[in-house]
Amino acid sequence: TAKAIGIIINNPEFADVRSLEGVAPTKNHAVFTIAVPTTAGTAAEVTINYVITDVEKKRKFVCVDTNDIPEIAVVDPDMMSSMPKGLTAATGMDALTHATEAYVAGLHSDFSDPLALKAIQMIFDYLPASYDGDAAARGKMHVAQCLAGMAFSNALLGIVHSMAHKTGAAYSGGHIVHGCANAMYLPKVIKFNAKNPEAEKRYGEIAAFLGLEPTSDALIARIKEMNKQLDIPSCIKDYEGGIIDEKEFLDKLPEVAELAVGDACTGSNPRPITPAEMEKLLKCCFYDEEVDF
Repeated sequence: TAKAIGIIINNPEFADVRSLEGVAPTKNHAVFTIAVPTTAGTAAEVTINYVITDVEKKRKFVCVDTNDIPEIAVVDPDMMSSMPKGLTAATGMDALTHATEAYVAGLHSDFSDPLALKAIQMIFDYLPASYDGDAAARGKMHVAQCLAGMAFSNALLGIVHSMAHKTGAAYSGGHIVHGCANAMYLPKVIKFNAKNPEAEKRYGEIAAFLGLEPTSDALIARIKEMNKQLDIPSCIKDYEGGIIDEKEFLDKLPEVAELAVGDACTGSNPRPITPAEMEKLLKCCFYDEEVDF
């Protein structure tokens, strides 16, 4: 929100924040900004992105703008010492998704790859202890999320975020917390993307870096194990005891799938996706069904 305000102050022609959706054509840099993150997940303090919830239209949208990068980031773990367990889990899995998607994204490079891999390793090493309130682990997670942010701000993201943006605020039962959505969708998206041989290779490289068998399936299993440790459900149907109504989900599925395909993060996904495929993928995420297409 602060990044959007900073942009609009110096670019008043974009006073309606909806006009900034996607790659924003602003001319002036935002007002001087010192960003102080209070969660270990979004890395907004070092990225060219910010996400806005459109309450009226029940959707979230991403804005991408090199003019919104803060001049200074104060990455101080004391600022997140009061995070409750649920927020710790959700933001941590958001950071894991950032790093994982960055490693396979279309613009990954020799500069972003080491940042992504180190962030992934640190998150697996420290997120469970951070979830349990360990102060030293929370400090390490604060570093890890910042590394992940620098990785994805250069390499971009993929359809896990496209799906999370468009399902997060779409349903009357309540919001699906962004990091929880990412955590539920990431294993399914990896399975979908792994049909692309290059993506499968790179997921295998992540797994090998973690000391696992060098396959996407090994990485998926490790992510599912982490979700269980953090008490995050495996599918939308089980989220928060079933707050997302099945009929409403299915009724809105074509619209939500179309919006997800059009999200700013979709273009850098390693495997193209059609609206029909997105519908199938979202259904797999709702019912925890196997992705076999």
